[in-house]
Amino acid sequence: MNTVELLKNCYLCKELNEQELNLLAEIVFIRTIDKGEILFFQGDPANGFYTLLSGLIRIYKSSPEGKEYTLHTIRPGQMFAEAAIFGGNKFPANCIALEESNVAFFEKDRFINLIVNSPHISLKMISALSGFVRDFNRQIENLSLKAVSARLALFLLNQTETTGKNNIVLDISKSELANSLGTISETLSRNFRKLKELAIIEMDGKNISILDFDKLRAISEGEKV
Repeated sequence: MNTVELLKNCYLCKELNEQELNLLAEIVFIRTIDKGEILFFQGDPANGFYTLLSGLIRIYKSSPEGKEYTLHTIRPGQMFAEAAIFGGNKFPANCIALEESNVAFFEKDRFINLIVNSPHISLKMISALSGFVRDFNRQIENLSLKAVSARLALFLLNQTETTGKNNIVLDISKSELANSLGTISETLSRNFRKLKELAIIEMDGKNISILDFDKLRAISEGEKV
């Protein structure tokens, strides 16, 4: 698949036409990252930003004691490390590939030069990213207002909507999922057990089957389990 076709799947580029995508493709560098490879460390010079084309990326911080805190789990289509564009000179966190991943790197100066010469491209990008920001704000609201059981139910429902299937295969560890849902592994496991005991889901390792969508939706809207 050529660079233009890859860029079509990015949130940043969803509203760009073929000619605009070709202009963007001229300044993009595509890179493959092995599983477990560090893309950048906190404090490294931020000379550009990235979009994930395939795979899975984790953005995290480490405490002085060595404990790690996940800030974001980046999925295909999402932009990350945009500090390079919006005023930061250094990356504010660490970045590691959770599986083999392909990223598009946008070097800061070349990207700024492109949007200065073609301002209509930047307007289209802003429009495309506004939808992503709305989704992100909704996620923050869910994390701050909903119980863990509701967050988990909503996550499972969103996964089935994305895949169009009743079966889900978790593509991250349970500890990573717990971090992304704003909880701890023990609490997440306890909520998985409750859903299984109520015959709402079946679980076999990372394979999850939804048995009762109506009940799962009710829990996602606040019904207690």
